Amino acid sequence: MAILPMKQTVIINRGDELDEWGNVVPEQTFTMKCRVEEGTSLRVYRSAGTTTSEVVVATARILFDKLADIQETDSIVFTNELGITFDKKPREINVKRGGSGKPLFTEVLV
Repeated sequence: MAILPMKQTVIINRGDELDEWGNVVPEQTFTMKCRVEEGTSLRVYRSAGTTTSEVVVATARILFDKLADIQETDSIVFTNELGITFDKKPREINVKRGGSGKPLFTEVLV
């Protein structure tokens, strides 16, 4: 049983073959239960003088139960409750372990 409720699902596309346009063709597709926490933030960058730029950065933190088979080359597809679909590659994969050393959950940042 999961420590956190896993009510969402994501689709994992795994493959390394490229088509004629250079896009990855998924060889394997599977679905996993997870918990997705998504959000946005406004980043302000200042350079020399008075030049500023603002960028909206969207991030998502996906938590999988125990040790999940997620690789850096996978593509993670998630559709939220508003019907917006995200298709991203993992930026960071962290395994969180308990006091006994067993994996409790896998955290993926996209």
